[in-house]
Amino acid sequence: MGTPNDTDHIIAALAAGQHGVVNRRQLLASGISSKKIAMRVRAKRLLPLYPGVYTAGHAELRREGNWLAAVWACGTTAVLSHWDAATHWGLMPSRGSQIHVTRPSTAGRAPDRTRIKLHRVGTLHAWERTLTDGIPTTTVARTLLDLAPDLRPRAIEDTIAHANRLDLFDLVDVRRCLDEHPRQHGAPALRRLLDALAGTGAADLRSMLEVLLLQLSDDHQLPEPVANAQVEGFTVDFYWPQKHLIIEADSYTYHSMPSAFERDRERDQQLTLAGYTVVRFTYRQVTRQPKAVADRVRRLLS
Repeated sequence: MGTPNDTDHIIAALAAGQHGVVNRRQLLASGISSKKIAMRVRAKRLLPLYPGVYTAGHAELRREGNWLAAVWACGTTAVLSHWDAATHWGLMPSRGSQIHVTRPSTAGRAPDRTRIKLHRVGTLHAWERTLTDGIPTTTVARTLLDLAPDLRPRAIEDTIAHANRLDLFDLVDVRRCLDEHPRQHGAPALRRLLDALAGTGAADLRSMLEVLLLQLSDDHQLPEPVANAQVEGFTVDFYWPQKHLIIEADSYTYHSMPSAFERDRERDQQLTLAGYTVVRFTYRQVTRQPKAVADRVRRLLS
């Protein structure tokens, strides 16, 4: 192999296109000998992250670099999965400190249990994995199946809606995953949800607070409202037609502008004059006083 500068240039070029990380297999394939790799590890030009996985001269990595390093550390068939795959797809914030990786093998251990949560599965089809931003990752369909055991029904519905808004949701792919893994934990719940959502417009734009209110209604066996209903020319969050009751999710995110605040109050007044009961609940109330909110809704309905 050429001069030290040539070797360092090859390493830098590889790392630049891979979120700052390289692996031993790549270096050897590029003509860099084991001896030269060892020399650069001693000189701290290559910093080991996991056995055979390095960062090129700097310890600080963006999350994409850490994701890719963790996947490589678990083998050539491993993929980013579960919460981290969902974050990578832009479906939800990251959760926890461990990186979730799936490998189609029932044997073996995670190279570092403090940093990697390794999921060993019997089957991971080629169509259930993809390369996104250079990182092997489970497809959106497989990610939804993997998350189904740990998400409440309304949270799954919201994730599906968000994927749909991002043009990432493919019902055919999700059904295919369910057909291939009918006994996987969470598969029946996901199948029931897809059946319930059929034709209902699951991609309606809902805030997190609206999803929490729907889950609260489920938990406390309240009559199910009509979501995003049209009443007197206005779109309201939740509507019980029999009682002329309207509940709005007073989310700061969506109503923090002064113009929005004024518009909401004008609408409330017009609906009240038209004979409807309009009640607003805040995020704090729904998350910290769920029983009190459920009791108030039940009293309003009775």
